[in-house]
Amino acid sequence: MEETSTGKASRITPGWGMVLYLALGVAWVFVGDALLAAFADDPRSLTRYQTWKGWAYVLFTGLLAWWLLRRMHSADRRRGALERDVGRIGRYASAGVARVALDGRVLWADERLCGWLGMSRQEAGRHVFSALVPPSDMGWAMAQLERLRSGQIDHYQDKRLCRPADGRPAVPVLCTVSHVPAADGEPEQLVCVLQDIGEAEAARAALERSETRLRLALDGSGSGMWDWDMAQSQATYSQGVVRMLRYDGERLGASVNLLERLHPEDTVRVRQSVLRTLCADRPFQETARLQCFDGTYRWFHARGMRHMGADGRPERFSGILTDLTAERQAQQRQRLAATVVDNTIEGVVVTDAHSRILSVNAAFTRLMGYTEAELLGKTPRVFKSGRHDRAFYEALWESLRGTGHWRGEIWNRRKNGEIFPERMSLSAVHDAVGQVTHYVCMFSDISEEKAQRERLEFLAHCDPLTGIANRAHFGELLAEAVREAGDRGERLAVLQLNLDRFKDVNGSYGHAVGDEVLKHIARQMQEALRPGDLLGRMAGDELAVLARALQRPEDAGAYARELIAAVARPWRSPEGLAVVASASVGICLFPDHMRTAQTLQQGAHAAVYGAKALGRGAWCFFDEGMTQAAHERLAMEARLRMALREPGQLQVYYQPQVDIASGRIVGAEALVRWFEPGSGRAVSPAQFIPVAESSGLIGPLGEWVLAQVCLQGRQWRAEGLPPLTLAVNISQHQFHLTDLSGSVAAALEVSGYPPQALELEITESALAARPEEARQVLQRLRAQGLRIAVDDFGTGYSSLAHLKRFPIDVLKIDQGFIRDIPRSADDMAISAAIIAMGRSLGLSVLAEGVETAEQLAFLRERGCDAFQGYLCSRPLPPQEFAALLRAR
Repeated sequence: MEETSTGKASRITPGWGMVLYLALGVAWVFVGDALLAAFADDPRSLTRYQTWKGWAYVLFTGLLAWWLLRRMHSADRRRGALERDVGRIGRYASAGVARVALDGRVLWADERLCGWLGMSRQEAGRHVFSALVPPSDMGWAMAQLERLRSGQIDHYQDKRLCRPADGRPAVPVLCTVSHVPAADGEPEQLVCVLQDIGEAEAARAALERSETRLRLALDGSGSGMWDWDMAQSQATYSQGVVRMLRYDGERLGASVNLLERLHPEDTVRVRQSVLRTLCADRPFQETARLQCFDGTYRWFHARGMRHMGADGRPERFSGILTDLTAERQAQQRQRLAATVVDNTIEGVVVTDAHSRILSVNAAFTRLMGYTEAELLGKTPRVFKSGRHDRAFYEALWESLRGTGHWRGEIWNRRKNGEIFPERMSLSAVHDAVGQVTHYVCMFSDISEEKAQRERLEFLAHCDPLTGIANRAHFGELLAEAVREAGDRGERLAVLQLNLDRFKDVNGSYGHAVGDEVLKHIARQMQEALRPGDLLGRMAGDELAVLARALQRPEDAGAYARELIAAVARPWRSPEGLAVVASASVGICLFPDHMRTAQTLQQGAHAAVYGAKALGRGAWCFFDEGMTQAAHERLAMEARLRMALREPGQLQVYYQPQVDIASGRIVGAEALVRWFEPGSGRAVSPAQFIPVAESSGLIGPLGEWVLAQVCLQGRQWRAEGLPPLTLAVNISQHQFHLTDLSGSVAAALEVSGYPPQALELEITESALAARPEEARQVLQRLRAQGLRIAVDDFGTGYSSLAHLKRFPIDVLKIDQGFIRDIPRSADDMAISAAIIAMGRSLGLSVLAEGVETAEQLAFLRERGCDAFQGYLCSRPLPPQEFAALLRAR
């Protein structure tokens, strides 16, 4: 209240105080006298009352004066205290205050401002405040002043330098100018407050420098800073974060939440880690993928911590974000490279610049036998094999120093002492300035490769089974020998050996035994060779000898006898099995017969046929007629190949098979005929069947015959002719060297002909050659439902014991035993014995080549079941055979 009263009193001016006092005095005198006159009874009382009134006025005015003086004294004390406080504040505050007239004159300035200006208050009063405004800011300051006076603003601020008059350095100040309107007799004026911001500016500059250093450090480290204001739910991100997240703008919005940009696989883990940090005051550290603003995911590592508020609850959450994508990609590449190195089949060793071993891979350990721990710190000298001289290693290091690389083959030593060949690649690793820091060596064991190369070299020149020269190498050496013999005028010979019936050895004892026999024969022949002669293997059962420097042609014949004798030496197995082979030898001489290596071999090969014609174990010289025969065989082979491709040349004829008891035709034997185009001349089977067998055409020819017979048999049945059993001859080559059961199955399937109406005729010699194999083939054929006949029975060497084991149905007596009946008692006896044996074994017996009634009568008398021959009919083409059936 006192302050309020004082405030109110302070608003009464002295003039108005005097007026109030005079008004009060006048009212006291006139009003008091009137009242006294009304109440006084006599003058004496009136006088007394007026005296009391005067003393009351004096007392009242005295008290009023005392109260006023006391108020004035109290106000003076407060004013002094206020001035002292203001002065003290002015002295110690960082602000200076001045009252300035609108024309810029300084009306009053405090001590601080005068101190800044370097002048007294009197001197400050003589200055114009606008002089303190820099010229560059004058226009702006005047515009702001007009806005103050117009009431648009009540104050404005500006930073400027306050320049002292005494020449001291300028002081940065924040100038706040406020407009004070005219009031209580005071004119309109301005109040200017100048605040010293030197320290603040220095702190701000220091802060900016610190922030710049931090930003540069973060940028240099590839990191960015984030700060999450949890109270405001807003985030602040540095430019590093903006850049790492591939944001196009300058600043990320405060609403961007990195947790919402986490990869789905990382979201739960990172959110749980954030919660643990906020709840337990533990450092936050996670690696996760964030989706950038270009849509891609990148790997980041975040480290941060919480900051608590005054209320003890988390207030902020801030930290550093680092892009790890490149680092992780590099780590992945390193892991991949390490995985490749560890899993490569090549050994890898890394050394330092002084060749001390730093690491080896698993392949190295496997190849060399050393563990990595055994080699660390050692040099590769421990692997030296001793096979290379000093010059080799000097050349290696010279290449390494000159080009940084060396590649080649080297022999090294394993831990167990074994020396082996390596293919090695050695490289130097350089640093940024070109200094060697490491050496990397990669190698592979080429022992097997070298052995393979040697093996290939061996196979290129030698037969893998016997080790003697192969056909190609023999031909090369023969050509060289022919040139030398021509230059020297010498005679040489090629002796071609064909092992007689060697296929029977393979069929009877197996290929393993056959191979051992071949190796035995090669060794025996090597021992029989003269010095300088050459032995080679031309084919499976064909060998050849190059005999040099023969004096006479007869010497080649004598040499052939020695070789035949060497071949005939028996081979004996560990179990006691003995195998004896024989050979037929063809001889061709240079220059007597031929003059080139190729023709010498051809001549010797042709001479082999002449030797075979003489019997097993024979030899024969070449003559011109053999060449002609060989040419004819080749020509026939070519024509036969064409006949198999062109329909019409080959035809199947059928010779009836007649039941002796009833006289009915019960079957037919299919016989292939070949009619050459143009002339229509028939080629004898005795000519083209051996060619087919030797050339390998017997397989396709036999399949063709089977297919034609089955199709014809189905056609005859469809035409209503009597059902017949059709017999097809199977040669020994076709029986053993082709898939006979497969061929038969295919023919039956295509034609639809019943298998029980198809009979296969196999010669007795084919069964005797490989009895066990023959039994298995016949069992497969029997399982298909076919009938089996033994053709030309009595001409082979099969035993009754073997015959009982074969699943056969028919015995066919060879026509050689029938031809001379009844003139030959021996043939009659043999034929009767065969018939009896067949009947005792439960087999049907059919006689071939029956041409006379006497022969038929003999067979009927002996109990033969059936016959075929010219007595009934010659072989007929299909149409004529069908007509014969209809006629009978």
